[in-house]
Order: sequence, then structure tokens, then C-alpha cells
Amino acid sequence: MTGNDYLRIWYRVQIGATLVILAMMMIRNYEFNRQTVALALLIMVIILGIGLIFELLPNVSLLVKKLNAWLQVIAQPIILVFAWDVMVREIIVLLHLPSRGVVTMMIFYYFIMFAPFASVIGEFMHWSIERLIFIAWLAQVVFMPLIALPTDLVDNHFLLLALSTGAVGAVAFFILTTTVMRTWHLSWPGLKPHWSGDFNWGIFAGLVVVDIIFMALNTGEMPRLHRANWDFTLSAFEAAVMEETLFRFAILGILFYAWRNVKQRLPLALATSSILFGIVHLTNYGPQEWSMTVLQAVSAAGIGLFFATVYVYTGQLWLAMLMHFLLDWTAFIASDSTLMTGKVTVQDWIGTGIELVVFIGIAVWMMFGQRRQVMERHVNRLTGEHQRFDFMIQY
Repeated sequence: MTGNDYLRIWYRVQIGATLVILAMMMIRNYEFNRQTVALALLIMVIILGIGLIFELLPNVSLLVKKLNAWLQVIAQPIILVFAWDVMVREIIVLLHLPSRGVVTMMIFYYFIMFAPFASVIGEFMHWSIERLIFIAWLAQVVFMPLIALPTDLVDNHFLLLALSTGAVGAVAFFILTTTVMRTWHLSWPGLKPHWSGDFNWGIFAGLVVVDIIFMALNTGEMPRLHRANWDFTLSAFEAAVMEETLFRFAILGILFYAWRNVKQRLPLALATSSILFGIVHLTNYGPQEWSMTVLQAVSAAGIGLFFATVYVYTGQLWLAMLMHFLLDWTAFIASDSTLMTGKVTVQDWIGTGIELVVFIGIAVWMMFGQRRQVMERHVNRLTGEHQRFDFMIQY
């Protein structure tokens, strides 16, 4: 049996157990005359039931499987998060077990809860545009595991912050993405270096120095470490893990594969993922002023291009995550806020413009000579070439 076979078994058991739990809740709410809640639960039960039936039935047409897959993509992650919240709440309230222990144990399950879904449903996502939509939608759903769990039941400040900042969701999204990327025969994220003789340690050191200089300029002052707290640390952790997993690992990998027959797929993918990374920061508008949000989006596109260059040259996702974490963490404790505040000035735009030119210049410089060869070799590995998939477990 392969790893995917075990994930399929897990997927069926998880859907079946969730279906039973939601059906029992539906009956209880109906008996208490909570018609709206009962109806919502009935819809969830029907959707999971459809998913389980088509998973178990043989000889189902490909079109029907595809339609079911998209129904599950849209609804099942939300249902799983809702069911997780309900289970945590019911265990604490009905069984009178300590909140801290229950939430801690359930967080560990949340980390891996979406892996079987990613494997089984993800295999129906054949087109690159489908994969991009799939991964972007899951990033939104998995991010916040507090749909139906009252926060006052989480009586530990650290655990509540881990849930509310999205740090827990970020880890779950990383595991989900790693699973589905393997299902698509793309790549593991870089965890173990594969540096050959053409890798230049001087260039690597230069990239690290550029990152340190930018981090220092970004804070504008020495970070006051006494301001450091779990809120800033977990928020920076969430941003680093979630955003690097989405924009560098997933989106870059999908684009590299989609444009595998395009000669200039490397610069095209780097530019596209970085522009998307900048655009997504426009969603910060509201808590931030529009001018400040636009400035942040432009700056994010530049730093995103730099992180993508570092990732592809080294092949190490953890390095991009570490750089991203330190950049955000130092900025948070320097400004004493997770948001960009103040008024945008001409000097801000000039500084951001210079940063953008520098990052574009570095990316362009890396597109030539032996540097390009190293990056192309890593691109081939990140798109699944020369790798082994479907490991077998023999008994």
C-alpha cells in the first residue's frame, strides 16, 4: 500500500465520523426547535454523504467525480473546521474536561486534519488553474479555526493567540499543501539541502546580507526587544509560514509546472507569484489607510520577488520562511503594531521605489550564468523531476 492508500482510508473514516457527529447534532437541534441550525446541519450532512457515497461507489463517471470533487472543495473544509470547533466545545462542556488539555490535543489533530482531504480530493485537480483556485481557497478556510468555538472556552492565553492569529492554521495549511503537492507529483518543500558544486556560497552570503540590510532599513530603528510578546511572535510566524507556503512553495511550484514548456518559465513564475503576493496585501485596507496599504502592496511585491529568488536559488523553503519571520517580527516590535500606521510621505515612496529597483535588479542578475543553472536545476526538482513518488510499504 502507498501513502495515498492510507490517506484514502483515513479520509473515509474521517468523513463517516464527521457525518455521524453532525447528524446527531442535527437531531438534537431539531428536538430543541432550532430549525435554522438543524437545516444548516442537514445541508452539511447531505454534502458529506454525497462525498462519501461517490468515494465508495465504483465505476462512477469522471464528470460526476469532478463535480463532486468541486462540491467537496467548496464545502468540506468549512464543514471540517465547524465540526472541529463543535467537538472541542462539546468535549469541554459535556465531559467537563480541562480546556487547556482538550484544546492542546485537538490543535495537534487540526494540524493534520486536512491531509486526507488534500490527497483524495486534490487528485481530481488536473489543470493548473484548478490547482491555483484549490490552494488559494484552502488558504482562506484553514487559516481561522474559530468558526463555532466560543473564545471564552479557551482559558489559556497562548492557545487562544495561537488559534486567533492563524498560527495553528498556518501549520495545518503547510501540511495540507505538502500533501497535495506530492499528490500532484510536484515536490517536498526544501528541508534538506541539495547543493551541488555549482552552488556559490558567496552569492548565498550576499543574499543573506541584503536581507539583513533590508530588515534594518524596514524597522528604521533598533527593535526594542522588551516590546516582544506572543501576539507579535505568533503573527509573524503565521505570516511567514502561511505566505511562504502559499506564494513560494505552492504557487511557484504550480506555475513552474504549468509553464514547463515555456523557455522563460523561471522569470515568468517569479514575477507572477510576486505580483500576486503584492496584490493580496491590498486586503489589509480597512484597518489600514488606503495609501499605506498600496505602499505596503508595492513593497510586498518587491520583497516577495527577493524571497522567491532566495527560495529557488537555495531550494530551501525554511530559509525564506525564516527571513520572512524575522522581517515581520522586527517590524512589529519596532512599531509596536502588526499593522502599518501613520501617513505616507514622499520619502516613503522614494524608499519603496529604491527597494523595488534593488530587488528587481538582484532577480535579473540571478537570471544569467551559473546562477541561472543552479536555479533551473532547483526548478526541475520543485516540479517533481528526478524524484520518487508513491512509496510502498510492504508487509
